[in-house]
Amino acid sequence: MSSFSKILVASAVTGALLLSSCASIVSRASRDVSIQSNPSGLAFSVVSVDGEPLYSGTTPQTVNLSARGGYFKPAKYTVLVKRGNKVVGSHQVTAGINGWYFGNILIGGLVGMLIVDPLTGAMYRMPASITVDANAIAGDAPRSLTLASIDTLTPEQRASLVRL
Repeated sequence: MSSFSKILVASAVTGALLLSSCASIVSRASRDVSIQSNPSGLAFSVVSVDGEPLYSGTTPQTVNLSARGGYFKPAKYTVLVKRGNKVVGSHQVTAGINGWYFGNILIGGLVGMLIVDPLTGAMYRMPASITVDANAIAGDAPRSLTLASIDTLTPEQRASLVRL
């Protein structure tokens, strides 16, 4: 092998190491996410932070969500579950840190840690599945009705009764 070939190979390997990053090599910035509801068979929509609807369908279904929200920002979504036209459940989803991002300490170096993985979004990872419970809307208190005989009430409870 000539010295020119050796220099070319060494340059290519060095360039690949400098421009690579661990999370970008091992995983992608987007992921197939299973959208489920309890009970299943409900209509759903995935909405961006800006309120833009991205996906809709019927649970269970798989959608592809990007973990990239911006430079050093994870993606955030809201999954709404509907019964008819009424929203009966919602779930906030934020991408978490990808464990492979820390592989940059050994392989990708500062270029991978500060530039490539944050720009591509590979430093974050979406969960594999999201389950939304119907009637799980923040602020909705569960409602119940209890029937009781007046004979089972305490004297304090009887005193607070209002005659109709």
